[in-house]
Order: sequence, then structure tokens, then C-alpha cells
Amino acid sequence: MAVPFPYPDNNITGIVTFLQHVNSMTVVGGTSFLGVGILIIIGFVSFLSTKAYSSDKALGFAGFLTLISAILLRFMELINDSVLIITVIIFIASVIFLMRERGIEEFGV
Repeated sequence: MAVPFPYPDNNITGIVTFLQHVNSMTVVGGTSFLGVGILIIIGFVSFLSTKAYSSDKALGFAGFLTLISAILLRFMELINDSVLIITVIIFIASVIFLMRERGIEEFGV
């Protein structure tokens, strides 16, 4: 009888080991997508939930929350270093966009 996924270890007692096992089952071409999917969902939900404010403020908040989540997911080994670096670059870009928009608003430059 063929087993589609390997059975988990009998000692899954916490959420981190459970998420690591689920992450090992979502491998496509050597890259696991559970952590990336979690980051995308956190980014979109946080951006859309703060859309009542201006776009630059919403993007800054979403970038910050996604960065904090990416650091926690990296400690849990659900994402690799390249995903964390991409998240940091997106955060820096959102902060630069926020600073640029605030500068235009205050100084007209």
C-alpha cells in the first residue's frame, strides 16, 4: 500500500513540531511554502485591515508586522534566509515610501 505522505513522528507534542512536520509536507521543488504562505496572508490581511488610513501608513504597518512575523517564522525554521532577506527588503522599501510621502506632505518636496 502506497503512503502519500510520510507518517509523523509519534512525539509531536507542540505546535512548533507540528508546523515543522506540515512544512516538510509542502515541499515543491526543494522549497517549502507553508511559511511563505503564512507571510503572504499576514501581509495582505494587515494591509487591508489598515486601509482606512492612507496607503503609505497601511504599507508601513503591514511591512513591519510581516517583518516581525518573518523573524519568528525563521526561528521556527519555517522559512529560509532568502525569504527573510526579501521580507527585510520589502520592509525597507515600505519605510522609504512612508518617509517620502510624509516629506511631501510636510515640506512639499
